[in-house]
Amino acid sequence: MTSTSAVTRGTGANFPEIAFIIPCYNEEYSVAHVVRRAKAIFPEAVVYVCDNNSTDNTAKAASDAGAIIFFEPKKGKGNAVKRLLRDVEADIFIMVDGDDTYDMQYVPGAVDRLIHEGFDLLTGDRMVNGHSQSTFRRGHRLGNKLFTSFFRVIFSIKTRDVFSGLRVFSRRLVKSFPIVSSEFEIETELTIYASRMGLPVADFPACVKDRKGSESKLKTYEDGSKILFFALRLLHREYPLRLYAVFSALSFLLGALMLANIYSEFLRTGLVLRQPTLIVSIFLILMSILLLIGGLILKEVANLKYEGRYLSYLDRSSSRDLR
Repeated sequence: MTSTSAVTRGTGANFPEIAFIIPCYNEEYSVAHVVRRAKAIFPEAVVYVCDNNSTDNTAKAASDAGAIIFFEPKKGKGNAVKRLLRDVEADIFIMVDGDDTYDMQYVPGAVDRLIHEGFDLLTGDRMVNGHSQSTFRRGHRLGNKLFTSFFRVIFSIKTRDVFSGLRVFSRRLVKSFPIVSSEFEIETELTIYASRMGLPVADFPACVKDRKGSESKLKTYEDGSKILFFALRLLHREYPLRLYAVFSALSFLLGALMLANIYSEFLRTGLVLRQPTLIVSIFLILMSILLLIGGLILKEVANLKYEGRYLSYLDRSSSRDLR
């Protein structure tokens, strides 16, 4: 068994270095097959598995199949992926779950597209295949559609499967990507980051199959609420004006309605009969102005932050160009 803190692989100036990264938690019955399948697809690739504090023999099974093992004691898929992206060096990264639910037959075509068409992120789309959709639990299928539609509107993302665990991405994206999430929201964060940066992205077909020998770690309602809260955090961080403008408009509308009611009474009676209501209405209108100003300031801060990230992205592009 191998434990490594940093890995660099070289295969020649004109040949892209490919790395499979597989975050795992209690997948001893499936991870070996995933590792062998990855090696069969790309014999020249190196396969890295991050054991996310498993209580079974996941690490040994992956090591016996030929993977390089990392250990991440802090639980959460995001923490495992963060460790892999931090310590693995390659030109092309292929991320796949260790539960053997993804059929990787379309991955070589996705890698070819990334190299020759200049994409930075390609997402395995499970929604393109009717059989794949049938393997979802009903709550997960509905939740996936609802959240994906929500993210497409709010964050302007293009993928049809925001929670897909099968991704192909470039080194320049990986090394400029600041991971915040610690759990399964990592796929969402990656998709939103690529959209916010305006990077070239696309989907490719992904077939999935039923689990064997393990159970899903997802909890429909609990995880759904976590995703919603995380989405609000990301909206505040990445598109603050969109969030603050909504609250500003609601505050102004409520304050204006209350003030209009008081003014109507004043026209009829010549008196202000509800002074506390008048104070609250004025407070709400002032609050709406402050929220709008705060959103504008945070928007400029976010823009400055992304200017720095884009410069880092361009620096990575110039240092290792695949094409």
